[in-house]
Amino acid sequence: MVTIPLQVSEDLARRLLPMQDRLPDIIERGLRDLETEANTLQRAAVSRSAVLAALQSTGLVTVPDPAARLTPRTRHTPLQAGGPLASELIVEDRQTS
Repeated sequence: MVTIPLQVSEDLARRLLPMQDRLPDIIERGLRDLETEANTLQRAAVSRSAVLAALQSTGLVTVPDPAARLTPRTRHTPLQAGGPLASELIVEDRQTS
């Protein structure tokens, strides 16, 4: 058996002392839970990639390029058109109808 020195806070030490003989089991369970969680996250990432690839292969869906977010948006000034405003034309049309 291997001995591993471990430093813990006073509060954690106070909570662990009554269960000192069960520490290997507690650590084993915690480690197993962490590994399961990591595997679940990895499978979710693979599933997401597979779904995105399948959607993209249909041609019906385009997945945006992540690098596209890095380019700043160009702000365009609106065109100045002559004549009355569209809202005025709408109001006038409603009044004559």
